[in-house]
Amino acid sequence: MRRGQDPVLVEVSARSRRGAPQQMPGDIATSALARRVNAARILAKLRERPPERAEMSSGDLVDATGMSRPTVHAAAHHLVELGWVRETTDRVDGRLSGRGRPSRVFSFVANAGHVLGIDIGAHSVRVAVADLRGVFVAEARIAFGDPSVGPEQRITQVRKLAVEVVRTAGLRDEQVLAVCVGTSGPVDADGVVQQRTGIPGFLGVDLRAALARDFSAQVYVENDCNLALIGERWRGRAGASQDVVCLLAGERLGVGMCTGGTLVRGQANSARDLGFLSLMGDYSRDDGIARAVRRRGASLVAEVAARDTPPLPGTPGAELSALTGGDPRRVSASDVFEAVRRGDLDAAGALEEGLETAARAIATLTMLLAPELVVITGAVAAAGDVLLPPLRRRLTELVPRVPRVEASPLREQAVVTGAVRLALDTAETDFLDPLAPAPTA
Repeated sequence: MRRGQDPVLVEVSARSRRGAPQQMPGDIATSALARRVNAARILAKLRERPPERAEMSSGDLVDATGMSRPTVHAAAHHLVELGWVRETTDRVDGRLSGRGRPSRVFSFVANAGHVLGIDIGAHSVRVAVADLRGVFVAEARIAFGDPSVGPEQRITQVRKLAVEVVRTAGLRDEQVLAVCVGTSGPVDADGVVQQRTGIPGFLGVDLRAALARDFSAQVYVENDCNLALIGERWRGRAGASQDVVCLLAGERLGVGMCTGGTLVRGQANSARDLGFLSLMGDYSRDDGIARAVRRRGASLVAEVAARDTPPLPGTPGAELSALTGGDPRRVSASDVFEAVRRGDLDAAGALEEGLETAARAIATLTMLLAPELVVITGAVAAAGDVLLPPLRRRLTELVPRVPRVEASPLREQAVVTGAVRLALDTAETDFLDPLAPAPTA
């Protein structure tokens, strides 16, 4: 056996040289298995390459896999036929350039298929299409004019946006290999929402069936907090962490958890239930950071407006009142965060009060799971500079050992990012792992 030659192919070649009168069924099976195994190794190496260095010469693949050059060529040619790999001769192999012999160069065809991620919320829906490297090629978001819109109208808008984004990317239906939809609340294996969520009327809705009307690809439905965690582990703060709590903390509190690198689902995929907060007194999972801070900020502005004289610049409450024109109805969480940045002490107090429910949820989960990292995600993560310091201080008062607490760089894109990642996993399982032909083959 020559050094670097694939042992399976050597065995098959030896049989052929012995002059067997005919190829037996076992030989055919072994040859097919060898071709599949070798092609999978080549595909894995090509997929590992970053987009800016996507190409590998046959010499590069020989070095990377330890296989012989003829075996590399045979496996790569099979992948070219399947549509997952592209071959060019634009480079010259450095080891062969003295003879002027062009090298065969191969690269993964990332646009041979695409995946679709969808994040359905109470106030908006976000959709993203990505190629097989996970590069977003088209995305869009729309806000629901009425957050209390019924499920039929909401799903109609979601379907319309999803189809439009796929068309914007220039794709046909068969080029979408997998679809993943995120929504709040526990979701069963059939894609049906099992408990009351923050989205009106979604209890009992079959999201898989609804989205399957427009796409022939497999549709996967997952809880939005789980997807936020998956997104954080893929492209956010939690890539190097095995024990993580991801708190989706906008209007409501939701949590995704993993221990030992494994997503915690629990019975009926309902392990994220923060209903225990109601046992602690006047706390509720409905008190997300954004909602709680906004309410307290509105109360503060109302108190300032009720005073006999307008607040002087630099006095407590003055900055938040100025930002909102003294109108409590105009107060947003972003206004409170900005007032804190400007040194408004009353706004800082409103922020600390608004963080209390989240702090108690994190403290309880810390005692139970001992995570190394807690990620605050969702739109409020953009205010990490002002909300993390008081949150960390409060945690030191509640638990003896405080985990690392960070704000997500993905922010409001965490859920759709996780949806794309889960759709990619599905596409890999259904198409790349079995080496099925690409839609563009």
